[in-house]
Amino acid sequence: MKKYTAFLIGCFYSFSAFSFEITSTIQEGALIYGQLDKGEKLYMGSTEIIPTKKGQFFFGLPQDANTLSLTLIQKNGVKELKKFNVEKRKWQEEVVLGLQPEKVTPSTKNSKRIQQENLLIKQARGEFNTSYFPTCFIRPVKNFKRISSPFGARRILNNIKKAGHSGVDYAAPIGTPLYAPADGVVALVHNDMFLSGKTLLINHGYGLFSSYSHLNKITVKTGDTVKKGNLIAEIGNTGRTTGPHLHYVITWNGVRLDPEQQIKDFNCEK
Repeated sequence: MKKYTAFLIGCFYSFSAFSFEITSTIQEGALIYGQLDKGEKLYMGSTEIIPTKKGQFFFGLPQDANTLSLTLIQKNGVKELKKFNVEKRKWQEEVVLGLQPEKVTPSTKNSKRIQQENLLIKQARGEFNTSYFPTCFIRPVKNFKRISSPFGARRILNNIKKAGHSGVDYAAPIGTPLYAPADGVVALVHNDMFLSGKTLLINHGYGLFSSYSHLNKITVKTGDTVKKGNLIAEIGNTGRTTGPHLHYVITWNGVRLDPEQQIKDFNCEK
């Protein structure tokens, strides 16, 4: 992984005098780790990036991010603007046909249902937890046939253009076991969401969440503590699907990130 040095805007302080450091690749859709000195504060826009007691932090960059600007507030109150280039990626275009029309263009009634379910997820993701700080991850499914849809793919559903794919789809038979990718606490269990079917959400700490959609069975309940590698669910075919698969999403403060990037850069088995 790369380590990045920031350049300073409008001041002449020596960067080497401070402990701020980015320790991973700055890339679209990436989870990015770094280090702060005790007493320093870091912001991305108006969002404060909360560090652990040891000064470790992470944050996420969305798909199509062009630049990264961070504001570091030193212990003496001096502010520094740090800017970084963002490594660009090429996104696939994906055509998906055969979906139920109502699942692509929902009725007014079902649109309201989707809004209510999205609100439940947003509220669950609003719970900030400092009990966990994952530094590596495992893939939640060990035995899958293929990645049927990658993160960020520009999707055309039943000939209607949609936003980039919010996660990764792993195609596998119904009943394939799923495992917690890192320690955390179960933030939400829902047995029948309109688009995602049986849905599970895990809080991994410091704004980081994983979610699992289209499940056949969920083996944990809201509030349960899970350890990396614990059985949490089974792959299914519920909600908006064309076949059995796991739709796996990682978010930081609501920003959707590439799960496969995390496996590549922060694999527990390395």
